[in-house]
Amino acid sequence: MNPWPALAALGLLAVWVALPGLRPGRQRLRVEKPEGAAGRPRPIELEASFELPLPAYWRLEWRPAPRLGLRGASRSGLGWGRQRLRLRATASPLRRGLYQPPTARLFVRDVLGLREREVPLAVTESQSLLVYPRVWEQLPPELALTLLAEGPESASLGLEDASRYRGVRPYQPGDPQRRIHWKASARHGRLMVREFAWVRATGVWIYVDTGGQEIYTDHMAELAASLAVHLERRGLAVGLAWPGFSQPPARGLEATRRLLAALARLEPGNGEAAPPLPPAGVNLLVLTQRAPLQVIEGALRARARAARVHILMFPEGFFLRPGESGRPVWGRTDGMLRLEKQRRLLEAAGVYVHVFRGNEHVFFAGRRQR
Repeated sequence: MNPWPALAALGLLAVWVALPGLRPGRQRLRVEKPEGAAGRPRPIELEASFELPLPAYWRLEWRPAPRLGLRGASRSGLGWGRQRLRLRATASPLRRGLYQPPTARLFVRDVLGLREREVPLAVTESQSLLVYPRVWEQLPPELALTLLAEGPESASLGLEDASRYRGVRPYQPGDPQRRIHWKASARHGRLMVREFAWVRATGVWIYVDTGGQEIYTDHMAELAASLAVHLERRGLAVGLAWPGFSQPPARGLEATRRLLAALARLEPGNGEAAPPLPPAGVNLLVLTQRAPLQVIEGALRARARAARVHILMFPEGFFLRPGESGRPVWGRTDGMLRLEKQRRLLEAAGVYVHVFRGNEHVFFAGRRQR
């Protein structure tokens, strides 16, 4: 009996099993909106191409990414020759940061079902997603922008100063209810609201002390982003700084976009660093959790150039976002005690101290305490 036909058949079978998916494939990931705010959908397109020298079953798996809010997708079929596939999915990341979309995996199996292998898919192009911090539509009353006001009155440009009452005006959609003047409303027969004077400032510089918990870093990124957006809408120059980073005050949407992109990458720091000297004439905001001595001394030095300096302390590491409630508040921290002892000296030097616990504004000695 001639064995060669049997050997040839076995050889062809081995080739049939081994050849599918012999060459590496390629994949390309494209993000329709590489930058944007948290919670907004981002379409992502995956394009994969590979070649099957013999008929074979293939399966393309695009794994999910929970942090991106990406469910993933998969597709399978029977093919031969050059294959090109496109998969579309939507990512909805809820947390700020820089994200890399997940890559796909390709599996190929011969038509006899004897062997399955994974075929490498080289990444030829991949775009990352830069997610900005969330921006609050309305700033809480405890963080009123009058903390930042400094300078002469202005007709419309600048910040409202609640200490400069101008009169009443008709209610407009969007006005907060707490500003309704009920007596004037009854007198005029329609809703009237209190109106305050506007004051002009040269700009605001926000310094974030990165020494703190991760939740503190996230909340300060949102707070700084919200302040920056509200100030930009009022035509003020806004700057940003933290240890190892500085962006001088600037106006316009492009400057705000750069600021939001920087806050998206903000990370907690291990060391304690003093805020650098700000540009002359701006209002400096220092955001801190522990209020270390270096930060306090840096704020005092910055007062020589800044119009106003405010230290905003968040000892619990968070500030309740608009609509949130119910987080516990504990005793005083070392930073709070340090600021309480030095409050009078700081305010005499033009450095104003504010401590926020939850969403409550805490006042020190000589004022209301909690």
